[in-house]
Amino acid sequence: MKYRRIDQDTIQCIVTGDDMNERGLTMGDIFERSERAEGFLRELIEEAHEEVGYDLTGPSIAMQITPVQDDGMIITITNEKSTGLLSFLEHMRDVMAALAGGQLTGEEHDFSGSATGEAPRYYEETPANTDQPEDVRVFEFTSMSDVLEFARDGFVAGQVKSVFGTADDRYYLVVTKNRCSWKNFNKLSAKAFDYANVITDVRGKLIYLNEHGEGIIESGALTALKKIAQGK
Repeated sequence: MKYRRIDQDTIQCIVTGDDMNERGLTMGDIFERSERAEGFLRELIEEAHEEVGYDLTGPSIAMQITPVQDDGMIITITNEKSTGLLSFLEHMRDVMAALAGGQLTGEEHDFSGSATGEAPRYYEETPANTDQPEDVRVFEFTSMSDVLEFARDGFVAGQVKSVFGTADDRYYLVVTKNRCSWKNFNKLSAKAFDYANVITDVRGKLIYLNEHGEGIIESGALTALKKIAQGK
């Protein structure tokens, strides 16, 4: 498993399918709130303390889970006042059910507005569909230097669709799987984990960026950022 600290109260952990297999853990265990799931959660928190110095500052935490292909997931853990550890486990099934089975959009998300001054559109909201899109990832960066370091080697840049922009003094790279294999698409997310916050509520963030984002590179962003990073 791989850990990244977001802020004082929040961490993210990438759990691969191999991590799950090594522990004899399945998504079914998560859904059923089994003893294995509880043990896994406690192990994750203990390892987070060892890896990034994360500590529970009170009796309560909250969690978001984003399933990824190959039976893996991204887990975001936050210290909160409203939800205890047992409730954390009890809500796993509801969270997973809400996130699993997202529809593949296969569409580019456009940060920029049109020449007529219309608001930028990342995503067309469909009220009947609240699933998270599995083939879209949103990476949130705190600095341009992190963006360029991430983009420098251009990994799968020519295989994905990508858009780059800014909102609230943060930088956002929205990547759509397109022709990229799931294996490499998930590797790209794992790589982003070292430089960025991997957004778990993809749909919500895209809707927010539609309303508040400002476009910088509206297509082929990862390729363009690679050229900038390499000085070409």
